[in-house]
Amino acid sequence: MSTILHHEMQEVRLPATRLLCSIPAIAAFAYPYFVMALYNSGQLLSRASTASSALVASIAMLVAVVLTYGVPAISLAVAVALGRVDVPSTRQVRARRIAHLAFASSSLFVLIGVVFYLLGSANGDYLFWAVLWAAALALLASSADGKTATADAASGPPAWLRVSHGASALAIVLIFLAWHLLNHMTALWSFHTNEVMMKALRKWYRSDIVQPILVALFIYQVVSGVALLWRYTALKTDFPRTLQTATGALLTAFIVSHLNAVFVLGRGFSHVDTTFSWAGGAPTGLLADPWNVRLIPHYSLAVWLVITHAGLGLRMILLNHGRSRAVADRAAWALSVLGLLVSLIILAALLEVHGPQH
Repeated sequence: MSTILHHEMQEVRLPATRLLCSIPAIAAFAYPYFVMALYNSGQLLSRASTASSALVASIAMLVAVVLTYGVPAISLAVAVALGRVDVPSTRQVRARRIAHLAFASSSLFVLIGVVFYLLGSANGDYLFWAVLWAAALALLASSADGKTATADAASGPPAWLRVSHGASALAIVLIFLAWHLLNHMTALWSFHTNEVMMKALRKWYRSDIVQPILVALFIYQVVSGVALLWRYTALKTDFPRTLQTATGALLTAFIVSHLNAVFVLGRGFSHVDTTFSWAGGAPTGLLADPWNVRLIPHYSLAVWLVITHAGLGLRMILLNHGRSRAVADRAAWALSVLGLLVSLIILAALLEVHGPQH
């Protein structure tokens, strides 16, 4: 009797599990239209001539913001839920990895958009995006529920891979990232200050010695990060670890996108100086252009989450060196809050690029 009841309970839960697995892909499928809604609401707000029309436009923009940033939020929630399964099925492992990909939608959509721009296809990115997520849903539909991940696939990453990934990340922070973000933050105060500081820093990180090392470090971050993500997404993990792998997925997409944008689009194709104003979509700006608007979640999430990712890495180092979980957690969340503040400052500066240069 208990066996029959257990079987019936599994049958009842199965549709809900399949729906849960599909939610991130469905949300990601709609992501470009959420971003377009952000652009359209910005247009409404700029054209508002009365208090009531401005209120309606503001509400529309708030809804668009919630929908746009809701895609990574709901993808993370599903990834966390699937990460708590003791022995995941093939479907659940694939769904978890697809949820990580959906979490990276903001940077993935920019990367695909730039590639199709370089190919001269105006709307090819939207078509490719729809095919990509339709394929993800088809893959989930064809996955088995009963077959569990193999022991080999579910084995944890080797220590040398974790250590080398962390060491290369630290090198990037010290050599480039900390100063690069600080430089971006100065743009809120003065675009002139930002430009002067940028030119001084470029003598360092664009030098013949440092720049190749930086590019190699970024490439290693991508390769080692994908290997770590693949391993961890087949394991049972807690919320901090899942957040770490999810932010890693987004940063992987961001790094590839940013390298492509700077070296291929900026320097190779357009032959422009990739300044802060260029990143801010000058002269049109981010919110006032239907293509540039996708850069708002792209930049804001990447800045916030790169610092959050570093904080989660620090958390693991503290735990491995005997510090209490409370201390390690406080350090991680403090850095995440710092990352949010840095992100908001840089985003505010980026949104001013089209306005008066102060």
